[in-house]
Amino acid sequence: MTNNKELVSNVKGYLHELGYEVINDKYYDYVNEWYEWYKSYVEKFHKYTMFNGYKFVDKKRETLSMPKRASEDWASLLFNDNVCITVEESKQPELEELFNSNRFDHKFAELLELTFALGTGATVVYEEKGNPKIDYINALMIFPLEVDNGEIVSCAFASCKDNKYYVNIHERTGTGYNIINKVFSKNGNNYVESKLDIIEQTSSPVKMFQIYKPNITNNIDIFSPYGLSCYANALSQNRACDVDFDSFVNEVDLGKKRIFMKTDLLTYKTIVNEKGDSQEIPIFDTDQTEFYALPNDKDSDDMIREIDMNLRITEHIDAVQTSLNLFSDACGLGPDRFTFKDGKVYTNESQVISTNSKLYKNIKKHEKLLKYSIYELVRALLYSKSKTEYKGDITIDFDDSIIEDTAEIKRQALLELNAGIIDRIQYMIDVYKMTEKQAIEFVKNMEKRSPSEEEPPEEE
Repeated sequence: MTNNKELVSNVKGYLHELGYEVINDKYYDYVNEWYEWYKSYVEKFHKYTMFNGYKFVDKKRETLSMPKRASEDWASLLFNDNVCITVEESKQPELEELFNSNRFDHKFAELLELTFALGTGATVVYEEKGNPKIDYINALMIFPLEVDNGEIVSCAFASCKDNKYYVNIHERTGTGYNIINKVFSKNGNNYVESKLDIIEQTSSPVKMFQIYKPNITNNIDIFSPYGLSCYANALSQNRACDVDFDSFVNEVDLGKKRIFMKTDLLTYKTIVNEKGDSQEIPIFDTDQTEFYALPNDKDSDDMIREIDMNLRITEHIDAVQTSLNLFSDACGLGPDRFTFKDGKVYTNESQVISTNSKLYKNIKKHEKLLKYSIYELVRALLYSKSKTEYKGDITIDFDDSIIEDTAEIKRQALLELNAGIIDRIQYMIDVYKMTEKQAIEFVKNMEKRSPSEEEPPEEE
């Protein structure tokens, strides 16, 4: 099976042979590092050794898997089932069918999570048996070829299956894009092309690929066309999370009862250590790890001494919580996003998010960049279906209900209504998110249902 580094190296070499140069190809080292943190195991950090009194043993550091957790959070904050993408009424059924056939809601949410983890993601629209399809591509499969004012305008995308490399090249021209598909295998230092079942070249006036990035300024390389992982600047804080959590888990083991016994009560066994030196060790039941040898004390007659260790649970919980706060804040989620309780991390779903909060501002910032790429995707899908450029309106309504304090909105709107600052129509718009037309119609219907005051009948 081809690993990530091998895929990147072979695809870069092949593209070079075709006359292309991958822009800023050293950036893949960062992407690979972020990927390791996303998988929750970085060998140089999570693997360590400890001396147990007799020898060094390998240990695996416990982890809270916060890089994945942060990526998941950003994906759910920005894209969920309530996001609404609409076009002109005549095209809406067609767009919904294209989304459904490509499992867009599910697959795009997965892509967005990987995008925030690895810094960059992409969608590519192509045809399969005459039907538009969407390919969802992570950062390790994206190879920028041309950049214009920070935007990737020509790009190659690659994958590997059964030792064959599939390369899809989108090259900008004066009138649109040339799309070239290649398949090759690696034989020693040679690249062997295969043209079986491959459409060599097509063209399109519409850009059929879309790039997604977190709206974070790249402070690793300001000239790079790649995006930045949401936790790229939070790795130190994440290490602290895992160190504190590992200590928390070990505290239970380290804090169990210890029974110290004088060596007169013990038998010994001679062993040979790793250096070849022989040494005598006290023999205990291997399942009874609370027993330890007690050095002889002439002034004490105690043959057995019990020691109950004090567990520092509260201190460890506080330490983990502090590290979590620092991590979430460094990821742009604000300092109060996560809570450590009962040995687990919980998201503060009831967190009140004001318009002045860091989280709210970052959500709105990410939405702006995400919206632009989704616009491009919609136009590419509709063109692929009809072979006609769609130039109508595209509306993307993100589900901001999860970041709004709805109770406060209702309270404030009611105060303004009672004070005469707003009318009932504006109240329905603010509280129930109606359009002005819907609000007017609703108020009219309410007035019709209200009983009118009748004048008392005249006395005869």
